[in-house]
Amino acid sequence: MSDERLSTGIGGLDRATDGGVPPGSLVAVTGDADSPAERIAYAFADAHPARYYSTLRSGSAVDETMSASSTGVDEFDFRDGEESPTRMQDVRRGDLLSGPDDRFTSLSAGETVVVDPVNTLERADRDDYRTFLDGLVSGLRSAGGIGVLNAHTVPNTPDGRDLTLALADVVLDLRMLVEDRVSWKLVVRKFRRGAIPPKPLALAFDDGVRVDETRELR
Repeated sequence: MSDERLSTGIGGLDRATDGGVPPGSLVAVTGDADSPAERIAYAFADAHPARYYSTLRSGSAVDETMSASSTGVDEFDFRDGEESPTRMQDVRRGDLLSGPDDRFTSLSAGETVVVDPVNTLERADRDDYRTFLDGLVSGLRSAGGIGVLNAHTVPNTPDGRDLTLALADVVLDLRMLVEDRVSWKLVVRKFRRGAIPPKPLALAFDDGVRVDETRELR
């Protein structure tokens, strides 16, 4: 098994996972719909050439938000407009599940694919969603890239959520803490080809997204 890792775009998370995630990984990010979990997806997209499929918001709105939140991401500058472009694709009116079976065979080496959010796909026909995931995973393995599925936690869990979590190689769960102030912790629930960090990570979203390594969470 290769020890190669690809950056998550979040330096503290990279350090907690021995350098990031293995090439070909499918990552599920779970968190409430009103949480800043989408910024974790932005960080992955900032770190590598990416295809970003927006299923809920307009592509221009996501692109504007990404640009605003990318400044000062952690202690590194992963975004490179020339070498690591993010190709935004607005799929609100189109069905990713009805696209060509070879959609992901043309991924470039190390390319990231983001679906934000994946809930709409999870609510569609189960066989169609499974076929989509199989094609995505196959393309990621061939290209050595990363797939990121932003899975909103909602009261009526989509029927396909079990497929998302079962096929994901890495599951990152963002949770809100309410103490003297609102804060956020990231729990790595699953890491198929690596060690799971023993403790949750304190995330800060004050300027992009970063791990507050001065704060220890339980």
